[in-house]
Amino acid sequence: MEAINRQQIEVLLQRYFEAETDIQEERQLKAYFQQETIDPAFEKYRNLFTLTESDRHIEISDDFEEKLLASIQHTPVVRLSIRRVMAIAASITLILIAGWWGMYRTQTDATESMAMEDTYEDPEEAYRQVTAALALMSSTMDKGQQMTIQSVAPAQELGVIQMN
Repeated sequence: MEAINRQQIEVLLQRYFEAETDIQEERQLKAYFQQETIDPAFEKYRNLFTLTESDRHIEISDDFEEKLLASIQHTPVVRLSIRRVMAIAASITLILIAGWWGMYRTQTDATESMAMEDTYEDPEEAYRQVTAALALMSSTMDKGQQMTIQSVAPAQELGVIQMN
């Protein structure tokens, strides 16, 4: 068998880990890793391809199954009584009701705080303030409308937008 170089080993290992090697390639890997001296970079893979004679003849004792079953059967089983299940269900129900009630109270408080209050005792002063606020809003809207018309004018000239 010819000597195999580091690059060939890397390719074979990559193919091996991707499950693409054939029997001949796996034999090449096994032969390489059974050598006494191999590239130190590949030393970590040596155990994958070499078995000692003692590893080939591992046998399970006759009482293995009983020991395994005995260790499994000693695991405690947790059982919930109907009383405990009902207590858990009641606790969850109380938590949900408390959460719903808290959310409802928060919404009610917010609604109550938004209630309109009279801030002016003199109706004429209230009228003047409302008129001034509406005039300010109207002039602001007019400015916004004028700015929109000015910004849309070039598009109108190109025929992209038609405004009535």
